[in-house]
Amino acid sequence: MAPSTREDAETAAGFLRGDAEAVSTVDGWIAGAASSFRARLGDDWHDLLQEARIEILRLLRKSAWRGEARLKTYVWQVVGHTCLDAMRRQKRRPMMEAVDADAPLPADDPSPLDLLIHEDSRRRLLAALEAVPADCRDLWRLILSGLSYQQIGARMGVAEGALRVRAYRCRKRAIEALSGNVTAATTAEG
Repeated sequence: MAPSTREDAETAAGFLRGDAEAVSTVDGWIAGAASSFRARLGDDWHDLLQEARIEILRLLRKSAWRGEARLKTYVWQVVGHTCLDAMRRQKRRPMMEAVDADAPLPADDPSPLDLLIHEDSRRRLLAALEAVPADCRDLWRLILSGLSYQQIGARMGVAEGALRVRAYRCRKRAIEALSGNVTAATTAEG
């Protein structure tokens, strides 16, 4: 057995036993092999070093390193593959938004602007309802209560087809009233 092979075998055995010198040597190789990936892995880099240690331990326990190459070369290969796998996982992981720790958390309550918009919409809707004839309001009330056109027609004494036309005209008047064209809605009635 060549001196370098014997030395590698002793380092591998020492790493498996937890020998401080062997662990330090292999950790140095791991850090060196992973250093070119540090910028791309960002915060995951330290986790990757641990993942690489575990993978090397697993492979050495099952005697995957046969001594055909130097132990350092083998460690570098394992770390390279581990880094590439980590980068692939990172690509698949959705990007997280950066969160400012000092920024206030969004409130569950609506903002003053939301309240104003809601109140303005409510006011415009009520104004539009006032602008349309009473028979349209009555028709919508029946439709919103869940009655079919056939049932409403029977109640009002109107044919179902005529009722559909009346509902269409009422909807058209409401749209005109909502767009601010209230005079058109009232003059179309008369």
